[in-house]
Amino acid sequence: MNNKIAAQLWSVRDAIDADYVGTLKAIAEMGYTGVEFAGFADIAAKDMKQHLLNFNLDGVSAHIGFDNLKNNLDAEMEYLLTIGARFIVCPSAGISSVDDAKNLAAIFNGIGEKCFNNGLTLAYHNHDFEFKMDKGHYPLEVFYQHVDPRYVKQQPDVYWVAYAGLDVNDYMVKNAARCPIIHLKQLENMETKANVNAGAGILDFKFIAEAAPDAVLVYEQEHYIATSMEEMKTSLEFIRGL
Repeated sequence: MNNKIAAQLWSVRDAIDADYVGTLKAIAEMGYTGVEFAGFADIAAKDMKQHLLNFNLDGVSAHIGFDNLKNNLDAEMEYLLTIGARFIVCPSAGISSVDDAKNLAAIFNGIGEKCFNNGLTLAYHNHDFEFKMDKGHYPLEVFYQHVDPRYVKQQPDVYWVAYAGLDVNDYMVKNAARCPIIHLKQLENMETKANVNAGAGILDFKFIAEAAPDAVLVYEQEHYIATSMEEMKTSLEFIRGL
């Protein structure tokens, strides 16, 4: 299993809000090799790049809202290219019906082509609503049937795939080719559907990672029993142990 794991910084938003740079340092000291951004707190790109260099972190990617992708793409790309990111990820869009999927595909193709031509890969991050059947189809699957695979990839959030009732292992085997970056997020069980520490749930991270061996792995956790920083550390230790 890939030993390089990036941290989704939304996971430690409480710590980030208190001390952004100190949190980057702590994430690196835990053993994470990279980060995925969820906001930059008005830190200039050149300064962010220096922080990443100082802590030997790879600024793998960032979640950029759909409106910003449509209306502010050049500035977002400039920032990400400055810090050395490879992926620009849309965290959500209104892909809740077959018609939505078809209509949004054209928009994403345009955004994705521009990203591709500038050295970035656009990916879409799912939740569960894209897997609610409409007209006999999952909207997300219709979306991927209508986008250009060169320009639009997927960042599967395996927690939400399972939450929606799909078999995650089967899903990853079938779709690995379109998944160059993966959100590892743990599901306790199908009764509680709670997001838990990496070692406290039913999803087989080892199988998921091996189904897409070239994918960048990003760990995310949104709910905690201990503190966010403590559980990010213990979760990384668990994943590394696999």
